[in-house]
Amino acid sequence: MPVARCMTVAAALLLAAVAARAADPQAGKAIAQAKCAQCHDAEDWEGEDAALLEGIMRDIVAGKVRHRTPMKLTPTEIANIAAYWGAASAPKRR
Repeated sequence: MPVARCMTVAAALLLAAVAARAADPQAGKAIAQAKCAQCHDAEDWEGEDAALLEGIMRDIVAGKVRHRTPMKLTPTEIANIAAYWGAASAPKRR
């Protein structure tokens, strides 16, 4: 049963990678306040999806999209900020 064992190991590694990649909105809030708040507020992104925000920030960091100042953010910082801004701009439930 080496194939079944390989599949089990591969599935476990995939799950671990996904869990490690989970964005942290609280960390994103701290990073956004330190690196972005002089020009941006979470409400600037009202209604935007976190995945879209993450893509835009990746493009800014890569120099594909113009930004007022050059941005240096790690992929984890980008994901965390996007999670924070995406959660902050989500419609509030009553």
